Parts: sequence; structure tokens; C-alpha cells
Amino acid sequence: MSAAAHHRLFAVLGVALVVLHVDTWNAGPGEVVLGWLPWDLAYHLLWMAAAALLVCYMTSRAIWPEDQDDP
Repeated sequence: MSAAAHHRLFAVLGVALVVLHVDTWNAGPGEVVLGWLPWDLAYHLLWMAAAALLVCYMTSRAIWPEDQDDP
């Protein structure tokens, strides 16, 4: 995959996370997940895990290559 394709993929994933962060459909009382975890909290935990994975991808060599000027 080329560097430009990696940059486009990162941009698409970033926009998707921003759109998913504004979760107006998730308001109000919801179901319970795993018997004790409210659904909206589980949703935000999954969103944070996805955001952390996106940051890991952002700092990979595909998106942020090593500086060629450093010895």
C-alpha cells in the first residue's frame, strides 16, 4: 500500500471516529451489557479503544515515516 493510500485511510478512519463520537442516537436509558455495564458506557469504551488503535496506526511508519535527515 502506498503512502498516499495510508494517508487517505487514516483520514477516512479519523472522520469516521469524529462522526461516531457525536452519538445523538445513543441518548437515554439503554440496555445493560454483560449484566452490569450500561450500553452507552460500553459504546464509549469501544470508541476509546478504536481511537487508541487509530493513534497507534498514526504513529506507525506507514503514516509517520522516520526522518531521513537524522543520522
